[in-house]
Amino acid sequence: MCSRVWRIDALVNQCGLHACCARPGLTGRDIGPSPFQVHVPDADAARAGPLVLPRIGQHYTPAHTPPAKIFYSYKPTQPVTHTRDQWAITAPVNAVNPPPTHKNPRYRVLIAGFGLVTPLGGSAWQTFSNLLAGKTLAGRAGNLPDDIAEIDLVRAVGAVTQVQHTATDPAIELAERAAREAAMAAGVKTDGLPAFVGTSKGAVHALTAALRSRLTNTYSPTLQAPPPPAADHAVVLGPHGYLNHHLQQRLRLGPVLHHVAACASSLTALHQARLSLLHNDVPSHSSDTRHPALALVISAEASLLPLFIHSYRRLGVLAPQTLDGYRERPLDHARKGFVLGEAGAAVLLRRVPIEDEPMPGETELLDTVTAAEAYDIIRPSPTMPALRRIADQLFADRHIDVIHPHAPGTTDHDPAELNVYADVLKRSGQTTPPDLYACKGALGHSLGAAGLSALVLACLSAKARQRPPMPWLTSPIDSPLSLKSQASPLKPSSTHAIFAAGFAGHTAGAVIKHH
Repeated sequence: MCSRVWRIDALVNQCGLHACCARPGLTGRDIGPSPFQVHVPDADAARAGPLVLPRIGQHYTPAHTPPAKIFYSYKPTQPVTHTRDQWAITAPVNAVNPPPTHKNPRYRVLIAGFGLVTPLGGSAWQTFSNLLAGKTLAGRAGNLPDDIAEIDLVRAVGAVTQVQHTATDPAIELAERAAREAAMAAGVKTDGLPAFVGTSKGAVHALTAALRSRLTNTYSPTLQAPPPPAADHAVVLGPHGYLNHHLQQRLRLGPVLHHVAACASSLTALHQARLSLLHNDVPSHSSDTRHPALALVISAEASLLPLFIHSYRRLGVLAPQTLDGYRERPLDHARKGFVLGEAGAAVLLRRVPIEDEPMPGETELLDTVTAAEAYDIIRPSPTMPALRRIADQLFADRHIDVIHPHAPGTTDHDPAELNVYADVLKRSGQTTPPDLYACKGALGHSLGAAGLSALVLACLSAKARQRPPMPWLTSPIDSPLSLKSQASPLKPSSTHAIFAAGFAGHTAGAVIKHH
């Protein structure tokens, strides 16, 4: 291993990340749980060279790391510091990722194309058409037998049928379909495109099937199991590496950077893609500079396995697994938890000079923010400081027409989240309350892909000038914000704020404007 580069890999568990270092003599016990920030004295910066973190694909220059390059995951209760060979690795507590300052921005970022695959549709517009018609995942439960097992109920309601019969993994199929739709809509090929991938689980079907076949020394060609030649790859690469490998091979992508931040993973990837474009720092191979102003953001989740289903049920966040109870009702008094759903989402970002005003019909990605809080590995802080920090930036000096909240449908989260938005909007001076759309009530909770799915739906709503109905909203929770079950018309030019929040305090947000 090159002495100038440290490889730091991640062991991913259900609720977050823990880091371990492959350098001899330095282990995860030395570092402690991530997040971490790397510094080196100025005198050593030039000879030390960049620090490469393969677990998230991000590059850090020692002693010159801008705040926006900090990556957050599971937080310790106390700061952890370890010094080795002049390198200091520090884990900050209650830290927030501050945005870079752009006093004189040179570029703006447009959303040139998007793709979406859900249980309600094999494409973005098909899904949106069914949402406008008032369809939800709860409608699937009505066609199931009364004696269906709980695991089968969760799978039948939340699975995407088209991707279940695959030789690799459903998450790979979802991601590829969404990415191809986004690239096609933008009129570009995926060859050589730099990709920013954000998932919470990755290709867990392939990993579990491969481990089962290795542990039992048997192999049965069941659904969603990888073929024997790929089983070793699934184990060695892990769920995220296996996903990235196949996406890069199938789509002929350029460099792939993966981000894992629980349910905020996809918006975290979007944030990093936008920053790379704005800073003219899009990663590319030295011999491949075909797409210096493009970035593809991809997310997909397909983890309807007994392990995860039981885990979420034990945490008390799933809706009751009965035919009548397994339905998601975010922002409603009858909410009792969320419904697990599969999804694949993608957007193609294009950088243009700041002086190029967007044309009518184009959608601009105005801002993105990420933050984290160290309150609890599962529950957010009652005051939600990370979300408040993000809303403060996204709402500042802007009129927000529609908010797409995280709104998972759990008892504690939904009202606390809306209280943050109402308070920030009041302090920002916006007198007209924005409309709200909680898409999880129709599509379920797609975990790491939820944020990017909501952003694609925001783009569709803006283009169609229509906010879909929320038929599950029969008794809205008390809030100063507008909660309407009926569909709402939107003005020709609308601004949408999208949020995602996950376990261990991961939080991210974005603002788009349709011109």
